Amino acid sequence: MIPLLTDWTEEDRAAKGLRRGPAARTTPVHRTALELAAEAPLLLLLAPPGGGCTTMLHHVARFAAGAPPDPTPVVRNEEGLAKPEAWEAPAATPVFWTPGLALESLPPGALLLVDDADDPALPDAIAARPGLRALLVADPEVAGGWVLPQGFRRHRLLPLLAAQRAHLPEALRAPLFALPGYLAIAQRLGVTATSAPVLRDTLLVRATPAEADLLDAGFMRPLLEARMLENASPAMLALRFLEDEAGMPAVLRHVVAADPAIAAPLAACLVRTGDAGALLAAEIEPGAVPGLVEALRAIVEGGRLGVPQRARAGRELARRGDPRDLAELVDVPGGEVVMGSALAAPSRPVHRVAVGAFRIGRYPVVNALYARFVAATGRAWVSPARDDPALANAPATDLTWRDAVACCAWLTETWRAEGRIGASDVVRLPSEPEWEWAARGSQGESDAPVHPWAAPWDGDRCNGDSAGLNAPCAVGLFPRGRSPWGVDDMAGQVWEWCHTLWGPEMALPSFAYPWRGDDGREEAEAPRDWRRVLRGGCFSSPAEKANAHYRGSLEPDGFWRGNGFRVVVG
Repeated sequence: MIPLLTDWTEEDRAAKGLRRGPAARTTPVHRTALELAAEAPLLLLLAPPGGGCTTMLHHVARFAAGAPPDPTPVVRNEEGLAKPEAWEAPAATPVFWTPGLALESLPPGALLLVDDADDPALPDAIAARPGLRALLVADPEVAGGWVLPQGFRRHRLLPLLAAQRAHLPEALRAPLFALPGYLAIAQRLGVTATSAPVLRDTLLVRATPAEADLLDAGFMRPLLEARMLENASPAMLALRFLEDEAGMPAVLRHVVAADPAIAAPLAACLVRTGDAGALLAAEIEPGAVPGLVEALRAIVEGGRLGVPQRARAGRELARRGDPRDLAELVDVPGGEVVMGSALAAPSRPVHRVAVGAFRIGRYPVVNALYARFVAATGRAWVSPARDDPALANAPATDLTWRDAVACCAWLTETWRAEGRIGASDVVRLPSEPEWEWAARGSQGESDAPVHPWAAPWDGDRCNGDSAGLNAPCAVGLFPRGRSPWGVDDMAGQVWEWCHTLWGPEMALPSFAYPWRGDDGREEAEAPRDWRRVLRGGCFSSPAEKANAHYRGSLEPDGFWRGNGFRVVVG
């Protein structure tokens, strides 16, 4: 068995919200499913049919129960970096889920393992059992949109990397065999197929009665059904999709793989079936499809479908030229903000600060806008997202405080020339009171975290750890998490630089609360290593950090894929 990797990396684990110094540019080193299951007591892993979930669960069960670590190195990235994996938690008693299992009957220290999870109520029932560990695996078409209870994490199992398959025969390095299920069947039959249709037809011809179980494998069914539908019209295929929106995407992907010419007419039919059909249409047809951009925009702006599906819609919208004004400014009136919280020492004491009127970016500065700045100025920017058209509408990251300040200066001149702002207006980073006023509005003091949406934590209102994306996504993807003034993405997504100084030490700020505007904390010049304030949390932040009052900090030359900024005009 090849241990499966997840989208959670060593860098993510080290940062977990805030990097403690200048970030190194390294190739991601992925954590395995076993390691992530040890780290996250409540975990939902998403993988398509054939993703190797069942074998992975037995692998986790063995080592969680106390099997000695395997010293065999596991390849962790495409550069071939390898090191052994281990269960890095106390031993747990594995229990495989069966229908009707009473959760209250499980022993202390149990690890519940659920294959092919399909009940959206199960995570809530598990979270209500203190001390119970759980690892659920599910098809993203089924469970990708579930709203998970607080404490549950959602991540993806990765297909096998090319580096993991490098020792295989050439034919088995085809993209199809990045899914462990198909690779296992091909190896069992001695097949060197290079495509899904060839593997399917070879299997149908060569499988012996003793190997009939291969035909019954769940991930083989879409292949077999695709064969029966190869001559169906696009309209008929779209009708079949309407009858089974969860099961048919995999079938239609195989149909298109066997006959690419059907992609465009099928996509045109799918767009008319609704949100899920439009999303599938965008996936199978990279070219123009009538009505598709409007449909994708409606999914994003309306917060329709589940979080992973909305994230896919945002990427597809970016590829096609997101028509939204991603540099939109929102008017925020003057007022008095209740600032701070008793929940964390750097945010104490709670106090009131008067704030004047200003305009603030509705969204964090996105890759497309920051790329314009880089092209005009030649400033260095080595973000892996800079040239990815699918991320043009996602927040720009890997930015230092000095990068953000320099971009604001360029935007001032550029937007004046474009007439977006007045001749005397200045684009700058927000002060802490401005940022908090834009995020929380007139909400008062609370014993619980104060979120921009003026309600308790909800994993469907922001790109925090419950969303399970583990990366920045298209801006504006969480309209239900909008602040009282109409500002998006102020909790989760990316940590946002403020102009405000923190001080030289990470643990506690030199510039403590209550906030004062005359004590030097808003000075543009400071010792080079003095940290600046970051606000809002990021994609890996829990409710305690992805809120309107938690204060973070970083050296002004530090950067990470979870750091970005938004602008204020005043």
